Amino acid sequence: MTDASGTAVVAEEQSPVPAAPGRRRAGLVLVGTGLLALLLATALVAALAGLFLGGRGGTAGSTTDTPDTATGPGSEAALATAPMLDLPPAAASPHALTSRTAGPPLTLPAAAGGTPADGVATGFPATPEGALAQLAALTRAGLAGGDPAVWERTYRAAAEPGAAPADATWTGRDLLDLRRGAGMAWSGPAPEGTTISWTPTAAMTKGTAAGGTYTVACVLGELVVEHRGRVVTAGWGNCLPMRRVDDRWLVASGPTAAVAPSAWPGSAEAVDAGWREIRR
Repeated sequence: MTDASGTAVVAEEQSPVPAAPGRRRAGLVLVGTGLLALLLATALVAALAGLFLGGRGGTAGSTTDTPDTATGPGSEAALATAPMLDLPPAAASPHALTSRTAGPPLTLPAAAGGTPADGVATGFPATPEGALAQLAALTRAGLAGGDPAVWERTYRAAAEPGAAPADATWTGRDLLDLRRGAGMAWSGPAPEGTTISWTPTAAMTKGTAAGGTYTVACVLGELVVEHRGRVVTAGWGNCLPMRRVDDRWLVASGPTAAVAPSAWPGSAEAVDAGWREIRR
């Protein structure tokens, strides 16, 4: 069930549902394959051929469809871990766009708190859009350079006590897979001449609980790997549970969110998954 704004809400206490393994990871392998091709093309790591094992299967899931009256850890966990639409790996690669939409564009608020030393903007309002904007800022900063150590540092700075560790999030795991597949060190700067960045393009609110102070926010963006003028791109989604604490949105305590459906922004698959365009 969704409310008037299209936000899914929680109805009652439920047992946590195991997150789907996620074809997203296979999609990221495709990105890593592209990166590997770039590296091989420039003879930087020719000995890495054959490291990729190909895509990984996933379990079909569905989007959350629950009412928002319950509070408490059980309801929050049920909302966070409910499986989302499972897309094939090819959905994340660039392909044709659709004229369909999943709803009107989302206007994300600007940060009122500036950008501190950890690089994550703060000061977003106590609204679902504020939670989305906070997650977009966290994801952009955490994915810079495609470095799991950067993700861990930025995530930890924006998480409340009791939140899942950074390496237990899907983004943390995927970054390790990406670098492992491309034959890169598990952390540290990307090879010379290589840049890795992520820019948010779409978002959705999976649902809310605790009177709107707990929100499972999801953002989708374009991951760009560039090496000496050659570029590989893919859609990369990220969902995290967010909690309003005082005047900030923090990554919430409890289980991390189920894997986000990664699709090429603006594609039919992205619309089917519920992604709505971001307007700023």
